[in-house]
Amino acid sequence: MDPGVGQRVRELRTARGMTQADLAGDDFTKGFISLLETGRTRVSLRAAEILAQRLGVSSADLIAGGDGKADLELALLRAEQQLSAGRAVEAIEVLERLANKAMGSLRARALRARGRALVEAERPREGLVLLEEAGRAFEALGQREFVIRTIYDRALAFAHLNEPGNALALALECDAAMTAGGFVDRTLELQVRSLMATTFAFSGDLDSADLQAQRALQLAEDVVDPDALGSLYSTLSFARQRQNDLSGAMAYARKGLAVYEELGRDRAVGQMWHNVATIHLDRHQYEKAADAIERSDRIAKQAKLPSLEARLLTTTRVLAASIPGLPPTPEPEDSSSKRGRSRPGVVRSARSGGHSTLPETRSAMNRRGFAPRCTRLSLPSWRIGASGGRRTNRRGPVSSSYAQIWALGRSSPSRYCRTVTVNSAGDSH
Repeated sequence: MDPGVGQRVRELRTARGMTQADLAGDDFTKGFISLLETGRTRVSLRAAEILAQRLGVSSADLIAGGDGKADLELALLRAEQQLSAGRAVEAIEVLERLANKAMGSLRARALRARGRALVEAERPREGLVLLEEAGRAFEALGQREFVIRTIYDRALAFAHLNEPGNALALALECDAAMTAGGFVDRTLELQVRSLMATTFAFSGDLDSADLQAQRALQLAEDVVDPDALGSLYSTLSFARQRQNDLSGAMAYARKGLAVYEELGRDRAVGQMWHNVATIHLDRHQYEKAADAIERSDRIAKQAKLPSLEARLLTTTRVLAASIPGLPPTPEPEDSSSKRGRSRPGVVRSARSGGHSTLPETRSAMNRRGFAPRCTRLSLPSWRIGASGGRRTNRRGPVSSSYAQIWALGRSSPSRYCRTVTVNSAGDSH
């Protein structure tokens, strides 16, 4: 959104003799109005409509300043709102049309928003191209604030591409640019800290991850953006899990799940349920892990999230391999078996050509006292052997087998299992 919105809010408020508390009413805090007027936070379309009504102007005039660009500005804001609500696919076409119609700053913002939408729609390589173009456009226009925001967007795109080195380098560049330029946005700073914490944790530098996570927690006290808060909880859960603090990991995972469920972010909710499943696996709570996998799988199928479905396949295999008393089954014949070597058995059916609907898992869990929930267990099948399945030791530690987690996120996140940074789809990207 146009950074001039905050200035217009202040001018209109003072012209009408209103205090910040008067304008805030019951919908906002006085602190939020102060941050908005000084350009230290952003405003959603819904918030702009409420403020415009109280200030006695149209939302178009408040947002665009009556400069003739109101229609394009509102269309862009509605597309960004779709993106923030997790409806990236719907936003992509609208933003493409806007980028073709708009000029100057509006075109650059439309390019940036479409790049973010492509990243959220699991097309990060395409999104990265548009984000780089948007960054160059903002640089040419001298809009340093948007240059910095786009650096963060690119860092997030590299996180989606599972390139933590590039993600971390850009996150650090974004942090340095904010400091050097005196640019203050607590929500963006929280998102950057969360991304750095997740990337450090993913690379095994847990001390640095903890430092960034603690800084992010301090920032969270001043930030009212629930998306950013959900991403932070996901990040903290991931970091605690890597530190083997499973109680802390579960506590933060539950907090993140509650935030995203309230927001209705299906993608992030599905990713968080997957994170919960992996924590239950680490705790050897197999029935609870199966229930979490089932919830995540249902969301992944309904929302058409192929990357989450892929992670669930690996996690399902780990669950099957971890059930005590489950005998190995024959491996489908491949080149390795012809050489007289067979790999450890995992739940599968040789008769079905390497596929499994996990009947053995249900049976084994029932034998171990896990019925009645297990009677309704319906988990993804897994292809192994020549099709490229990864080896797993049936008695080996669970933590060495499950897929990478990235949440903060719209995350990551996670993404890494967005970790949700499950972003996840924060309004201030």
